Amino acid sequence: MRALLAVGALAALLAVGAVVAAIVLGHRTAEPTVVADPYEAGLHYDEAHHQHDAAAVGPRAAPRCDPARAPCAQRVAGATVALAVAPAPVLMKDLAFTVEVTPPAAAGAGAGRLALSMPGMYMGEHPVALAADGPGRWRGTGVLVRCPSGRRGWAADVEVPSAGGAPLRATFTFEAAER
Repeated sequence: MRALLAVGALAALLAVGAVVAAIVLGHRTAEPTVVADPYEAGLHYDEAHHQHDAAAVGPRAAPRCDPARAPCAQRVAGATVALAVAPAPVLMKDLAFTVEVTPPAAAGAGAGRLALSMPGMYMGEHPVALAADGPGRWRGTGVLVRCPSGRRGWAADVEVPSAGGAPLRATFTFEAAER
C-alpha cells in the first residue's frame, strides 16, 4: 500500500513540476503584445493601406452603379459590357448574373468569368462561371457573403471573349443590401 502511495505522490509531484516548468518556459519565451486590439488595428491598417484604392467602395467613394435599378454598363474597346444582377444584389442569397455585350458582333464565343471581391478587404475567392447564353450574352450564379465588419460594397470583375481576340474586361462596383 505504501509503495502505491509513494508512486502516486511521485506522479503528482512530477505533474506539478511539469506545470511549473511550462509556466516558466512560457513566461521566458512570451512575445509582448504589439497592439492592444489586433482586430481593430488590422481594420485601421487595411483602411489606411487601401486609401488610394481606385475601386474603393465605402465612405471614400460612392458605388459606380446600382444593379438594383438598372444594369450597369461600361464602354470597353468599342463595345458596351453590361452587368445585370437578379434579384437586386442581396447578401447571402443566390443571385443570377447576366453579362451582355453590344453590339453582339463584338463578342466572341466561349465561356466568360466573373470574380466577386470586396474592395479594401479580402473576403476570399468568389468566382462565378459564365456560360454562353446566345450571341453576346453570358449567365452564371453566385452569392455575396456577409462581411463581419458590416461592409457591403462589392466589385464584379467581368471577363468575356471578344471577336477581336483579347477578352473584354470591365469592373463594376456596387452596394449589396442586407435583405
